[in-house]
Amino acid sequence: MKIFKKLYQRYKDMGSLPWIVCIVLLSVIAYYTVPVIGLIQAGGDERLLGWAYVCNLLALVVLCVNILRLDCRNLLSHKTANLLDFSGYLIILLMLIRNGIVRESDSLSDSWNYSLDWMTILLFGFLLQFVGKIVRRAVKLKEEQDLTI
Repeated sequence: MKIFKKLYQRYKDMGSLPWIVCIVLLSVIAYYTVPVIGLIQAGGDERLLGWAYVCNLLALVVLCVNILRLDCRNLLSHKTANLLDFSGYLIILLMLIRNGIVRESDSLSDSWNYSLDWMTILLFGFLLQFVGKIVRRAVKLKEEQDLTI
């Protein structure tokens, strides 16, 4: 019972977001695992497409897990800033790897929707880093002025 009480206190201000994140995370993993493994086991461009999907899925998993790691009682903290920075850096790394994989394939690199997809997720990674820097600056101001928020 202590675990449920602790989790309730941690996520009570988030409403139903933790449940939605858990359901989305589990459903995406369950739904896309088998087709992606099938693509990876295939040869040629399908194998590269499978690895590109793996990078997308890993970026989604990193984002969902770090949302669940946030503590709503203390959002303005170094922990929150570190989570946002880590998520941003890892998503950018995964999208750069994905871009390298897609560039290896002639048919995938010519398609505009694959280039738009990775650029959108890459932009989201930069946005997470930007918000992390804002939170870090706000924590610094809070500590300097000894504010209680």
